[in-house]
Amino acid sequence: MIKDTFQEKTPPSFHFKSTANAHGWVMLRPFHWDETVAQLSRFHQLRNGQVVRLGMTEQANAVQIEIEAAQPLTPTETAEIRQAVRRMLRLDEDLSEFHAFYGQFDGWQLKLEPGGGRLLRCATLFEDIVYTLCTTNINWSGTIRMVDRLVTALGRPLPGDSDGLAFPSPADIAATTPEFLKQETGLGYRSPYVWELATAVAEDRLDLTGFEDPDKPTQQVLAELNHLKGVGPYAAATILMILGRYEHLAIDSEMRSFVSNKYFGGERVTNGQIQNIYAPWGRWQYLAYWFDMPPE
Repeated sequence: MIKDTFQEKTPPSFHFKSTANAHGWVMLRPFHWDETVAQLSRFHQLRNGQVVRLGMTEQANAVQIEIEAAQPLTPTETAEIRQAVRRMLRLDEDLSEFHAFYGQFDGWQLKLEPGGGRLLRCATLFEDIVYTLCTTNINWSGTIRMVDRLVTALGRPLPGDSDGLAFPSPADIAATTPEFLKQETGLGYRSPYVWELATAVAEDRLDLTGFEDPDKPTQQVLAELNHLKGVGPYAAATILMILGRYEHLAIDSEMRSFVSNKYFGGERVTNGQIQNIYAPWGRWQYLAYWFDMPPE
């Protein structure tokens, strides 16, 4: 096994552990957090199909990336890994305005570490969307089981490590059928949605990079997300958050319960009441809600 190490610079205000752990994605395969060494790792499939293991730890003003691979990486593959790490940890995202907002508001006690505010995401938007679909109409333990079964059924292994499985690519999922996904991964009603998404991406009928265009208005991105089968208001708002657009709240039963108990004495609340609580945060309201919740 070939091993290599390199570093990626981090923003001036950056909290590695908070970024890795503030979002539940860290609990979904192929992510793994090792608290003993404060390392975020994952088995990662490159665009050419090769599977590598990535281990990320914090260094002074940088993230150190340790790579295990069956063969030496080409410069193109190394660049791909660097970009994946930057995306997962949101190293190019500027949260200075969000932190300034927090400093101006009285009465808010967000559970926010200095330099925190970033929420872990996947290496690709495709993986993020599949994760998101696996959170709809199910409790969190069910989401974990569903993703685990999907990776076990279709993930490609790191050579020499049959348990070191990467998240399946669109082509890997498209090569199956909705019925296979339903039976072997427990995706249930989500099976045709995941299969159709994977097939459209694999056949180049859907270019997900269009959703990541920072110059595209949020309302346009939202409208385009709503055209994806299986993506309703909650999923669309979650994906917008993943894209760094925090204007919309992903209102689900957990948010409804939290806001009801904290701000309305346990009384039943409407979507409008929930939105009014966080409206002063403007385009940062999703982050305000997320760090308003007690840590798990």
